[in-house]
Amino acid sequence: MRRLLRQAALIPILLGLLGLHARRPRTDVDVDVDTSRSDSDTDTRRVRSPLPGRSHTADAAETRTRITAARPKRPGPPAQHPHRRKRKLPDGTVLEIPKKGTPERPKQTPEYSSGFTEGLDAPTQNEDGSWNINLRKHEDWDQADFDAKANYLKELGENDQLSKKTGDGDERGSTVDQWRRDKEYEILHTSETQAEVNQRLQELDRQQIDHAHELQLGGRDTQDNMWGIESVTNHGMGGQINSQLRQVPDGARVRINIVE
Repeated sequence: MRRLLRQAALIPILLGLLGLHARRPRTDVDVDVDTSRSDSDTDTRRVRSPLPGRSHTADAAETRTRITAARPKRPGPPAQHPHRRKRKLPDGTVLEIPKKGTPERPKQTPEYSSGFTEGLDAPTQNEDGSWNINLRKHEDWDQADFDAKANYLKELGENDQLSKKTGDGDERGSTVDQWRRDKEYEILHTSETQAEVNQRLQELDRQQIDHAHELQLGGRDTQDNMWGIESVTNHGMGGQINSQLRQVPDGARVRINIVE
């Protein structure tokens, strides 16, 4: 009886050993490997899904905003689009340019800064006969717009392209108004929703259309010399430049000194 019990106890152990042996991988068998595919054959294309609660349209609009903010501002005409105030999307949605003074496009009241010439040093003349005029950011001005305009003018001055305007220089004409209208059409045709149209137009309405190369510094009244600048900044910088030029002879070459 005891012998039978011992034999019965050994049965599970033997079965376990047999199972382990059956699961061990064989190392004596050649394995055929398919080498016909390479890493380049793998399809790595992915379709990005929008985040929960967002759409591809919203993502695209946000991407355009980020790109625009990161791109250095340069003057130039708006992209040309049909001069129609409405645009129909493929899904039948109609986008339009709202009139100023409506709830979708409230009228903007211009604001101006003062005191932007206080404590600013007078222009100085260089040995080559050119003059340095000083520009300094006022606390009420937009930093990005000030940097863009001041550095653009500084670059022109370093290339001897700035001079105090004489009587035969360009005057401000209707080109500024045409630039703004063309920009409105560009906004309409590059927006995906009415909310985006409204928001971008409101931003445009807070800007003045500025001559990047100032007319008082010999710039031309053409669309390729224009951009949108926050109104307070544009008004103040124009006044600051004008106050400096009063002390510079007509026709003199000018360079820009940016004061911290």
